[in-house]
Amino acid sequence: MKNIRLALVNTRKTYRILYEANAFHRIKTIRKYSPKILCQPIGPSTDRLIGKHSPIQLEGGLTNVPGILVGHSEDKSRRTGCTVVLYPEGAVPGVDVRGGFPGTIQTDAIRPGTATEVVQGILLTGGSNFGLAAAAGVMNWLAEHGYGAQTEAGPLPTVPGAVIFDLIYAKGSRRPDAAMGYAASQQANSGPVAEGSVGAGAGATVGKIYGRPMKGGVGTAAWQIPGGPIVAALAVVNAVGDIWNQDHIIAGALQPDGKFVNQTRAILEGIPPGPIRDRNTTIVVIATTAKLSKAEAGRVATLAHDGMARAISPVHIQADGDTVFCIATGTDTSGLTGDAAVTAVGTTAAVVLEEAIVRGVKAAEKELMV
Repeated sequence: MKNIRLALVNTRKTYRILYEANAFHRIKTIRKYSPKILCQPIGPSTDRLIGKHSPIQLEGGLTNVPGILVGHSEDKSRRTGCTVVLYPEGAVPGVDVRGGFPGTIQTDAIRPGTATEVVQGILLTGGSNFGLAAAAGVMNWLAEHGYGAQTEAGPLPTVPGAVIFDLIYAKGSRRPDAAMGYAASQQANSGPVAEGSVGAGAGATVGKIYGRPMKGGVGTAAWQIPGGPIVAALAVVNAVGDIWNQDHIIAGALQPDGKFVNQTRAILEGIPPGPIRDRNTTIVVIATTAKLSKAEAGRVATLAHDGMARAISPVHIQADGDTVFCIATGTDTSGLTGDAAVTAVGTTAAVVLEEAIVRGVKAAEKELMV
């Protein structure tokens, strides 16, 4: 039998399949030691964890947490935008950055040991580092309405944020700026959250190691622990990896014939990953009614990344800037606190985040990246 040469070459205009020497022998070596590894699902799905007949989605998604407001704003091209999550009265923050190429603002200010105890909002935005300018608009809106730390100069809001890289898909669209951040804040409300190719997800794409990318987007999901706090997630899905639901890919890199490449399998088979032409990133807000300290909220953000790893593969690579924020409103009256709260809320956060990621790509526009 002839050796099969298999590699995927990605150019700016053409995606084609070639074959590379000895790939077949590398596949045989993998199968010799673990015959099922190439067809394993990424991890336990929400259906397996919760049950097929248990609704993971409470009405409203992230806004199912009382007091949370969500607003979107996009450029008129609808190829970039920003999403704001507001809790004007102030929520306890936490953050965990896992990707190798993050773009963030004020994440140091909310780490344990700093003087900042609460935040009034979180910015999720397109435009890569340029999009961080949108934070000024969010802060201006909050300050105009009297929200933030009270100083002699007036209210001083704290609004951490993170960006996705959508500059290639945006194709010269207006980058998110202070005006766009302000507009998203004006639109923020407690109603059901719009999902798909909206806000910061307008220019999101997925599947970028091999093959042709597909659209990503914004997704949200929520769950209430029986007798305990509500836990919700909002994700802007702009991953380099494929998106998995249970044991199959639902969005990701496409071959010329329209079939999924399965990028994780390609790596396992020894196909060398080429230079990734896009920077990427999935950015997330977890919101909960639980009573948490900043350190505990940070740990919840860490645990939530497990849901990202179940839904996206590969994930957290050098071209990703994957970031999870957690905000805790502290309105839960169940008495669940301390380590028990971190375990319960963090585990639930991973489940709702996985569901939010799946919902985000399912709701996205079906067009391919062009």
